[in-house]
Amino acid sequence: MRTTKYLMMATMILLSATACTAGDKVINFKDLPAAAQSVIEQYFKGKTVTFVQKDADGLKSNYDVVLSDGTKLEFDKKGEWKEIDSKPNDVPAGLIPTAITDYVRQSYPDARIIQIERYRNGYEVDLSNGLEVRFNKQMKVTKVDD
Repeated sequence: MRTTKYLMMATMILLSATACTAGDKVINFKDLPAAAQSVIEQYFKGKTVTFVQKDADGLKSNYDVVLSDGTKLEFDKKGEWKEIDSKPNDVPAGLIPTAITDYVRQSYPDARIIQIERYRNGYEVDLSNGLEVRFNKQMKVTKVDD
């Protein structure tokens, strides 16, 4: 009886986990939106794409990409980048708004931007010195966190 109960619980957990990832599908690089392919080809030359996954959640879909150096990128359904995690390497400068680069250079001259995330209302960057800095749409700092 006890074994049956545990088996039923394990089955329910497995079914729940499967349902949560039912929209996830491993795809080929060529199946990414053109804008995402362009970002990778332009800013991550020499890096091999090792993994591409399409995450479909209802009407929304995102793409997760992992490169040979461990860089992780997330793109929206149009192929616009949402997040770039290059730790421990730098995020390519051409992908960072100039105002953010200038702020980091002036305020934390020894720090590098190793992760950037774009939100509807601004950006958040992780610096090599352990700080996280959040910017609004007007590129004003709204929060610094360690």
